[in-house]
Formats: sequence, structure tokens, C-alpha cells
Amino acid sequence: VKNVCIKKPCPSNAICQAGFSSEGYRCACVPGYTGEYCTVDVDECDLGEHKCNSNAECINTRGSYDCECKEGFTGDGQTCIADGCYNHTNLTEANRKSDYSTPQFGPSLCDSELEGWYRFVGAAGTKMPTTRVSAYRCGTDWSGWLDGVHPTVGDGEVSRKVCFSDRQTGCRYERNIFVKNCGSYFIYSLVSLSCSSRYCGTE
Repeated sequence: VKNVCIKKPCPSNAICQAGFSSEGYRCACVPGYTGEYCTVDVDECDLGEHKCNSNAECINTRGSYDCECKEGFTGDGQTCIADGCYNHTNLTEANRKSDYSTPQFGPSLCDSELEGWYRFVGAAGTKMPTTRVSAYRCGTDWSGWLDGVHPTVGDGEVSRKVCFSDRQTGCRYERNIFVKNCGSYFIYSLVSLSCSSRYCGTE
């Protein structure tokens, strides 16, 4: 039996399949096209036949589609993660500043429930200090400061170590966090701490 598909009887947007009809072949449209001659573009976005993330915009193209994460999200369009520069919580407490002395008989505060992206603003300062903060500052016993430099915008998200001071050593213990430069301010992906420890702010 002669394979008529050798003569390539189908249009460019179709695949020839031998058999299936009296002509000895049929033309199956490639994904993204439909119609008698496979020239009609399938709008996957309108039909909901796409793999774009719910936080992405589907953009129809001829024969296919593109996914673009919406503002406030980053990724390839099929995976979109909230950008901390747009989605963060502000830390505003004045007693979080590195020059705030913890009252001798007052309560010692702790960041036992902080998870996610945070920004220092207002009375709390504008960023985390990068030089050692003495113990019993920032409204807590073990004061947290960034052991490293702040990143540039081009650095993206960087891993940094936060040290928590006691009176004897420079670093009673450490925690790894992520830091990002959003252009005019910094954000920090913080992890919860045991009591009594807290992240400090400064100007």
C-alpha cells in the first residue's frame, strides 16, 4: 500500500496521517490550530485551555499562547510567586529600634510569630543594622542584627545571616534569612524566633 503522506498533501499547520479515509489519509491539525484546513487559530486563553498560573495573564499568540505573571508576582507565568516588594508586612514599633533599651523589669518582647516578607518603616527605622547591637536592646534580651551587607537591586534575593547578641559573645546564635533591595527600601524574609529574641531596626 502506497503511503500518500509522502506527497505532503496537508497544509503546514497539519500532520498527515495515513489511512482513516477514502483518500487514504487525513490531516490532523497541530496543537493551536483548527478548521477544515487548519488555518484557524485556537484561542487557548478564551477557551481556558492553557497552563497559566491564576496570578498570570494569558496572552494568545498565533498557534500558541504566552503566560506573564501579573504585577506583584514573579516567575515564568506557569508558576508565579508573590514578589515581596509588593507583598510584605510593615514593622513599625519604636521599641524595635537598635537604640531602644529594654526596660530592666519590663516585658521582653520576641518575634515568635514572624514568617514571610517584612519591611522596617516609621519609628522602627528603615532597615536592619549591619553592625553588632548590644544585648537588651530593641525591646528584647537577644538583639538581632544583619551579619553582612545589604544587596543591590541587581543582586536579587540574597541569603544573609542574622546574629543575636548576648553580653558575652558577639553572636549567641544565628538564623539565616533572605534580603532583597526593592530600589528605595529593603525587605527581609524573616523566620520565627524563640523568646526572648527580636529583629532590630535602624535608620
